[in-house]
Amino acid sequence: MTDQVQKYDSFLTDKHTEKQFYRKLFWRQNWLMFCTSYTKQQAVTYSWTLEPFLEKIYGKDTPEFYSAMLRHQTFFNTTPMMAPFIMALNLSMERENHDTKGKFDVTSITAIKSALMGPFAGLGDSVQQGALRIIATGIAIGFCQKGMWLGPVLFLLIYNIPNFLIRWYGAKLGYSVGQEFVQKAMANGIFKTITNAVSVLGLMMIGAMTAQYVTFTSTFVTKAAGQTFKLQAVLDQILPGLLPLVLVLCCFAYLRKKNRPVRVLVAILVLAFVLTFLGLTGGKA
Repeated sequence: MTDQVQKYDSFLTDKHTEKQFYRKLFWRQNWLMFCTSYTKQQAVTYSWTLEPFLEKIYGKDTPEFYSAMLRHQTFFNTTPMMAPFIMALNLSMERENHDTKGKFDVTSITAIKSALMGPFAGLGDSVQQGALRIIATGIAIGFCQKGMWLGPVLFLLIYNIPNFLIRWYGAKLGYSVGQEFVQKAMANGIFKTITNAVSVLGLMMIGAMTAQYVTFTSTFVTKAAGQTFKLQAVLDQILPGLLPLVLVLCCFAYLRKKNRPVRVLVAILVLAFVLTFLGLTGGKA
């Protein structure tokens, strides 16, 4: 093992540098929602959060560093308090990729990130929005109604303390679990199977997100042979959600050719106006 690798290996074995790592990751991940976009959501700040750690792993201004930064520019969206676990897991995999000198399947890094963001978003939203916020609000309202300053203070404490604890210890768990997971998977030769499995899971999550968030239905209704013809009803008999699926696949095919996402947004806007003008969408069914 070279001196450089030994230096990287000591990155978290030394107690002082270990504390520095988790502290820096904790503060940087708080900016996850600072820069979002329709096409990448949290990807820009996700890669920004990992930037100093990727520099330590691969070295500053190296081709491997820029490849890793580009790798983490893919679409990412999850509950912010759950993100540190995934970030730390990704960093442990990046470390393994560096230490194995290119023998690591880097596609698994993106695949696992994509597979985890959906389930973690569901869990995080349930805990943060469905539980912590309701509990904190319920306790705080009683004090606020009495005009006591303790109300807003209790809300902030009850809501944020568990939030910050999950962020802090989630990063520690993600890195430690990641190291053990990667090493065992590499040793047993099952890493390819796991990669395929999480890739399938990621595709399933994309399909679920398409069905849930992409709204594209036809309102075209006419009379034919004395019967009411509803285009959307016919499409639903062929395949429920057919139009959203076709729209997403067309956008994916276009973006896969390295085209600009802005053009997709403009094209969808124009398509919406045209289809509405023709009476195929919009209005009342």
